Amino acid sequence: MKLDPHWFHVFKSMVDNDLRTLGPYAFAVYCVIKSHCRLETGLAEPGIETIAKKAGISARQVMRELKTLQEHGYVRKVRVRKHNGYHLQERLSVFDPLGEKRAVVKLEYQPAKIQELVKGLKEMLRTQQFAGATIHIEKVQVIQCENNIDIQVGGREALQQLSQSSPTLHRALLSIGKAMSRPECE
Repeated sequence: MKLDPHWFHVFKSMVDNDLRTLGPYAFAVYCVIKSHCRLETGLAEPGIETIAKKAGISARQVMRELKTLQEHGYVRKVRVRKHNGYHLQERLSVFDPLGEKRAVVKLEYQPAKIQELVKGLKEMLRTQQFAGATIHIEKVQVIQCENNIDIQVGGREALQQLSQSSPTLHRALLSIGKAMSRPECE
């Protein structure tokens, strides 16, 4: 007898915000890929035929659903030696005290680090101090490369919207932006 103790989670944000538009087949493909993720790196390398067999769909359907997942920002395809690998991107919605969705945070899925990333994200939102791994919020990107941080805001309109929806965050980003250089991340 053999017991497989491996498990993975799915953020409620995915179910609440995107499952309807992704559809059941894309979700099945996402789950199969997630079940193949390496603990430390998050890289998954199941072949199309493996995904098709485990999801109960055809190989052509797997390819269509991979495209859907890529378009929605849940999967990033990478080349690994002579075949494809996949990195999953987690998307968490950020709501203001009135329950209005204000941003979407994107995290690269690494099972061994997910608790640490979520803890860091909660701390960042609580203190409005930006530190930790790369954290992408739609229209605002905070990038940390070793000891340097770079902030990119998606144009004047996005910056103006941020100043209205979250004045404290807007002031903090402007202050940080003025105080630092903008390093190139490789």
